[in-house]
Amino acid sequence: MDSLEELRGKRVVVAGIGGGGDALGALVFYHKLKAMGAEPLLASVVWERFVLDPFPGPIPLEQLRNAEHISSASALVTKDSYVDRFGYLVRPQIVRAAQVLDQKAVFLDLSKGYEGLREAFESLASLGADFILGVDVGGDVIAKGCEDDLWSPLADAVSLSALRHSSLPSAVVVFSPGADGELSPAAVLERVSKIAGKGGLVGAYGLNRREYWALKPYLEAFVSEASKIPFEAFSGRWGEKRIRGGTRGVELSPLATVAFVLDTAIAYEENELAKLVQGTRKITEARERLNRRCVYTELDLEEDLYRVKQSESPLSLHELKGEGRRRLLLSGCSPLLC
Repeated sequence: MDSLEELRGKRVVVAGIGGGGDALGALVFYHKLKAMGAEPLLASVVWERFVLDPFPGPIPLEQLRNAEHISSASALVTKDSYVDRFGYLVRPQIVRAAQVLDQKAVFLDLSKGYEGLREAFESLASLGADFILGVDVGGDVIAKGCEDDLWSPLADAVSLSALRHSSLPSAVVVFSPGADGELSPAAVLERVSKIAGKGGLVGAYGLNRREYWALKPYLEAFVSEASKIPFEAFSGRWGEKRIRGGTRGVELSPLATVAFVLDTAIAYEENELAKLVQGTRKITEARERLNRRCVYTELDLEEDLYRVKQSESPLSLHELKGEGRRRLLLSGCSPLLC
């Protein structure tokens, strides 16, 4: 594929691939593709932020209610779907997106690792899908894994690996570089440039006025700081904004409204993390493979945070991450090189 415009007339699954909040970022491209004449279907991996789901890890399909199962790792949800998380009821972002669209959307189960998510992507063919557009807000999907400011590499690595090995053709969207407060915009752009040098840049797109006004009334329905950054930048906000309880900074500028569409195969070849998790059958197995290369993941952080909250320890997120990384180093892991 040489441009998104080539998807005109095709059934395109627009999937958030970095976490639950990416469902909002994917909605931008849902509207963009619809305007181009494609037939989009919204989807997302379901891993909600701790403020919404107090239990560590992605949400398994088995905890989903009021949904139509497609496969053992995918289901169609409506505005009436919800998750029963050990008696704690959660409305995932993809359910909120289904309500905004007043249409069915697809729940993708990340808990079953690479194999489960690849199966979920394959199952989309039964819905008539011709193509998958995987949307990551921030840019972790093209991280090296050795960056000090990387917080959540696991979901992106599993998603990219599963996309690469799905039989459905696909592309990857890096939307709003640095919007998640992890890799800096400069670091994301450097990675995009390297992929471009290999022939992997399909094109640059961005949030436009029509999409902004179509989605602005619904922003409060979503629990996501990162995916709202493009909308804040589009409205003219400028400068640094602190997110995640003040633990991370985001640069607000017109660059935050821009997205880069990348060739999946080339993005995968440039991503050691995605290669490491290939073949895994559980998210914990994928985590362990990254841990062996000294990569501290969002699953480690959530488990550490859950443990600390149970003990009422005053440790900050940065202290928890620092302790976790030291623990990995003491275990004899082999660091990735930058």
